[in-house]
Amino acid sequence: MDKKTVLILCAVLVVAILGILILNPFKQKNLSSPASLNLQQDAQITPSKALKTYVDPSGFSFNYPDNLSLLNNELKDESSYAELQLTANGVAGSLVLTITDSKLASLDEWVKMKNSSPQEAPKDMNLGNLKALQIKSNDKLILGVLDQGILFTIEIPQGQDFWTEVLNIVLIDFSFAPPSAGSSAGDSSSSDVTFDGEEVVE
Repeated sequence: MDKKTVLILCAVLVVAILGILILNPFKQKNLSSPASLNLQQDAQITPSKALKTYVDPSGFSFNYPDNLSLLNNELKDESSYAELQLTANGVAGSLVLTITDSKLASLDEWVKMKNSSPQEAPKDMNLGNLKALQIKSNDKLILGVLDQGILFTIEIPQGQDFWTEVLNIVLIDFSFAPPSAGSSAGDSSSSDVTFDGEEVVE
């Protein structure tokens, strides 16, 4: 084998090795790209603009994005009237609305009992035509309303834009109305209590 042939073979071998080294990182990137795409897709999950309406037989209703699931959880005790939970596929956390009997005399008492960040003043809000206060408690944002001995709370995880947006959607059209005869709600059970939604006058 002459020198010319040896040089040609060496050149071909070098080119082949360089080609393998150059192409291999691209293969690794291509293999990892589906996972990164999934992460991007998860990060882009947002509440749907199309809404569903939940109407409770006891006299309140609200809208929520149709890409969420609404669960009517089993009641924990006789003092509870409802526990509704909104969840979304691929999104951690949930929005939970509870309605219970309460012996509290005012929302201020509730704030003192629940607020784990007393240095931050409660945020004034509304639930339907009722005054509400929103506080931070541990890793949650909780909105509370007290009306005629009935305590409404809505809680979401702190620092999650998805659930903050869902809460805003729920609050926009939340309303109290006297239950109509024969009214029913999907995935909900009727209760013996009705909510008049009388406005708090200060």
